[in-house]
Amino acid sequence: MTISFRYKGVRRPDGTIVKTPSIPLILIGKETFETIGLLDSGADISAIPKSIAEILGLNLEGEITFAYGIGGKVKSVESTVKILIQKGHEKYSFSIPVKVILDDYDFPILLGRAGFFDKFVITFDQENERISLKRRAEK
Repeated sequence: MTISFRYKGVRRPDGTIVKTPSIPLILIGKETFETIGLLDSGADISAIPKSIAEILGLNLEGEITFAYGIGGKVKSVESTVKILIQKGHEKYSFSIPVKVILDDYDFPILLGRAGFFDKFVITFDQENERISLKRRAEK
C-alpha cells in the first residue's frame, strides 16, 4: 500500500514559510515524541538533535564523530531510534540508525537514506506538494 502526505509549511529563521516534504511521525524510546521529519535525499543517515535523543532516552555513549552537512561539521554520536509512521489504516514501525547531533544546533528531524529510504519507494511530487511512501517487501 501507499500512503501520501501533503508538504508541510515550515518557518525559516528569517520568518518566511516554505513548504517541505515532511511527514508526521512518532519517535519511540523510553518516552514517545510526536514530530515531523523532513525527508532528506541528500542525507546518508537520519539525524536528530541531542535534546530529543535525551527525551527518548537513547544511548549516547558511543564514539563521538562528526556529521557533515550544509552547516559545516558538528559533533555527533550514532544511535538507533524506533519510529512509527501511520495514516488511516496504514501503519509502519521500524528502527533506523541516527546521528545524534551533540552541538547546540536547531534543525528539524532529518530522515536520510540508510534505514529509511531503503524501506520505501518514495515519490516527491513537487508541483502538487505531495510525498508518497510505498512500503517495500521485507527481504
